[in-house]
Amino acid sequence: MRNIKEKRGITLIVLAVTIVVILILAGVTIDVTLGQNGILEKSKETANRMNNLVKEDETELNELLNELNETMDSNWNSNIEIPEENTIPEPDPEPPKIEDVTDIQDETIQVEDEYGNKVTIPKGFEVVEEEGTTVPEGIVIQDKVGNQFVWIPVGRVYKDSTGTNYSDIHLGRYTFNTTNGTPTLVQVAYTNENAENYNQLININMSDGSDKALEYATRSNPEGTNELNAIAKDLAEFVNSVRKNEGYYLARYEASYGSGSSVLDFKPLSKISKTTNFSRWTIGSLWNNVTQTDAAKISRNMYNNDSSVGVESDLVNSYTWDTAIVFIQAMGNVNYANKLIENSKLLNTGTTGDEVCNINDMASNCAEWTTEYSGFVNGGRQYHGVVRGGTYNATVVNYHTAFRFSQGVSSAGEMSSFRVICYIK
Repeated sequence: MRNIKEKRGITLIVLAVTIVVILILAGVTIDVTLGQNGILEKSKETANRMNNLVKEDETELNELLNELNETMDSNWNSNIEIPEENTIPEPDPEPPKIEDVTDIQDETIQVEDEYGNKVTIPKGFEVVEEEGTTVPEGIVIQDKVGNQFVWIPVGRVYKDSTGTNYSDIHLGRYTFNTTNGTPTLVQVAYTNENAENYNQLININMSDGSDKALEYATRSNPEGTNELNAIAKDLAEFVNSVRKNEGYYLARYEASYGSGSSVLDFKPLSKISKTTNFSRWTIGSLWNNVTQTDAAKISRNMYNNDSSVGVESDLVNSYTWDTAIVFIQAMGNVNYANKLIENSKLLNTGTTGDEVCNINDMASNCAEWTTEYSGFVNGGRQYHGVVRGGTYNATVVNYHTAFRFSQGVSSAGEMSSFRVICYIK
C-alpha cells in the first residue's frame, strides 16, 4: 500500500500552466517572425532596398556606357591609335645586300655588303657584281650605257666579318709621306655634323716645289676666266652629300670621248678606251689634250640636268683625289701614294696594269686635272691649275699617284686628261 501511494502523475494545474506557457511562447515567436516588425517583414524591406540600389547602379552604369560610346564614336576617325594588347613592334627591315642590286634602280637605295658596310646605289645605276661585292674590293656601279664608277666610302670601313678589322676614312685634304705614303690630314671637310668653312684656305706644298695648292669653294669667276682655274661646281653641296651618304663615286677610268661637238654639249665616258688613236672626236678614245676649264665643264655635262639619274657630276677635287688614296691604302695597297708606273707610250685606259680597288690609272697614263688652285706665277705666266697622279712618261718629273703639279689652265698636252666624280643628289 505504501508503494502505491508514492507514484504520483502530473496534475491538471501543472499541465494547464505548461500549455499556457507554450502558447505564450508560440505567440511571441509568431509575432517576431510574421508581425509588422517581424523578421520576414524586415527581410522584405531589406530586399526591396537592395533591389532599388541595384537599379540605381544599373542606371548610372548605363549612363556612363552611353557617354563612353558617344566619345568613341566621335573619335573613331581621329588619328589616335589604340594599341592592341600584347602587340610587339615590327623590327626595321634589313637593307638589301649588294648582290641583290642586279638591275638599273628606279630610285636611290642603300645596301650593305657581307661585312656590314653601307653603300648608296643611286637612281639610274646598277651594281657590276662580277667586279666585287664588298667595299674593300671596290664596289663598281654603271649607268644604262655602261659608264662605271667606284664607291669611295667615308667613315668606318670593315675589312672582314669579324667587326674588329676596320679603318676609319675621313673626307679631307691630305699630304703623303714621300717615302712610305703615310697620309697626314691637312684640312678636314667636316667635323661630325658641321661642315668646315671652305674659304679658310689651307696651303699645301706642291710636289714640284713651285707654290701652294688651295681649294676654293667660291670665287667671283668660278668658270676659270682670266687664267684662273675652274672651281668645283658646288663644294659645299658635295661635302654635305658625302656626309649624309657616307661616300661618293670616283670614275673607274680616265675620261674618254663620248659625244658632242663643243664644250657646251660634250659628254665624256668612263669606260676602257677602245682605240689607241688618241685623236679628238673618236668615240671611246682617251680624252687628253684638254684644258682645265674645259675638263671641268665636260665633267659637269655628263649628268647635267639628267633626271634619270640620282647623281651630280663634276671634275675631281682635292678632297676626292686625296681621300681615294687614303681608302686605297687602308684596304691593303701599301704606299700607293708613291706608286709610279711608266710606259713607253699612252695606252688604253684600264690596260696599264694599274688597278687598285677596281680603280684604274691613278698612278699611270695621264696626269689628271682637278679643281685645286695654285698661286704660282713665273716670268709673268700664270700656272693656276693643278694636275694629280702619274703619267706614262713618269720619270721626267717623278709623277706618282699623290703628285701635285702646277699647270697653266689653258694648257692642253698629250699627258693631261681628267676624271669625273659623282655624288648623290
